[in-house]
Amino acid sequence: MNGQSKIFRISDLFIVVAIIVVFLAFWFLTHQSSLTGYVEVYKDGRLIAVLKQDIRYELKNDGKHIMDIVFDGKRVHVENSDCPLKICEKTGKVGPNGVIVCIPNKVVVKFIGKSDVDVMTW
Repeated sequence: MNGQSKIFRISDLFIVVAIIVVFLAFWFLTHQSSLTGYVEVYKDGRLIAVLKQDIRYELKNDGKHIMDIVFDGKRVHVENSDCPLKICEKTGKVGPNGVIVCIPNKVVVKFIGKSDVDVMTW
């Protein structure tokens, strides 16, 4: 038998490794950016803060605590709001393209980002 009759040659191994590398690179690139973005915080229609990393942001107005905005990099939510009905807290955690509105405090929290999902309902 000569060397050409082998079932699996070294060049076949390179092709299999190249296919695996391309597959892993494609998978990593498509799944890495599925939930990324930043949060914009508006008070009285003015942009007052941009949150780009994991943070607990205490929102104050004239030194008075209004609410805590918690951003974990993937979701944002409101805690400890001083508004009477706490609808902003009850909105829960929102992801990319989600919005939390607090009418009594005139605060809007927008998650600006890219998501695999077009619309979420609950």
